[in-house]
Amino acid sequence: MRMVVTTAHKPDQQQVNRAKSLSVQLECRYVPRRHFKPIKDEVVIIVERDGISAMKDGKRLFFHPSLAVLRKSNFELGQRDYLIESLSLCGNEKVLDCTLGLGSEAILIAHYLPEGKVKCLESSKIIKMIVEYGLKAENLPDWIADASKSIEILEGDYKEFIRNTEEKFDCIYVDPMFEHPELKSTAMNSLRPFADYSGITSEDLEIMKGMATKRIVVKARWNDSIFEKYRFDRVIGSLKSNIGYGVIEL
Repeated sequence: MRMVVTTAHKPDQQQVNRAKSLSVQLECRYVPRRHFKPIKDEVVIIVERDGISAMKDGKRLFFHPSLAVLRKSNFELGQRDYLIESLSLCGNEKVLDCTLGLGSEAILIAHYLPEGKVKCLESSKIIKMIVEYGLKAENLPDWIADASKSIEILEGDYKEFIRNTEEKFDCIYVDPMFEHPELKSTAMNSLRPFADYSGITSEDLEIMKGMATKRIVVKARWNDSIFEKYRFDRVIGSLKSNIGYGVIEL
């Protein structure tokens, strides 16, 4: 994947320095914004004033915790959050989030783990980098800044990780890309060019059963094949959103 690093328009010197440093880290070109011209099929990393974003195939990917904020607010107003419900957290668990994405669910999980930890895996270097920079932003709500202290992000494919670790977790959560995506979702559409589309297998689940001590939770759309292919102890979710969570109790 070819990459180039630049800045947002009218950058300050701090942005320029960060962009140059990032280009060295990524082993790719740095181009000042005033000289920048996009090249087809090249991923553009843009250093903003408060984080970074990426452009590919005309889609811009950036970190924004609005979904986590909305879900926390709804949950605390008495609405059901099926992810939190399916994990049945006590507050001190060690959770493996196999598919970080843009981090909204990891933030939500970490918030309800005041004495726990969330280890997150992300196979895309670019997505990992965007979320890491985003979680360090100065303008985050206090509860997200606190939750981020309990989040550890590793670059790597969860299939490789679970096959090469002896680490144990109380809960394992996996949210693979949907077989039948909702193409009207603006947030997900921006993620698609950077995402890993490999699905979860029965072998993956068997390995996870040897790693988790409490439960495994798998997220999917109701019309995906996961709920038919694999046996879950319970499945909960929303018919309105067409999203369900399969739970394996251990």
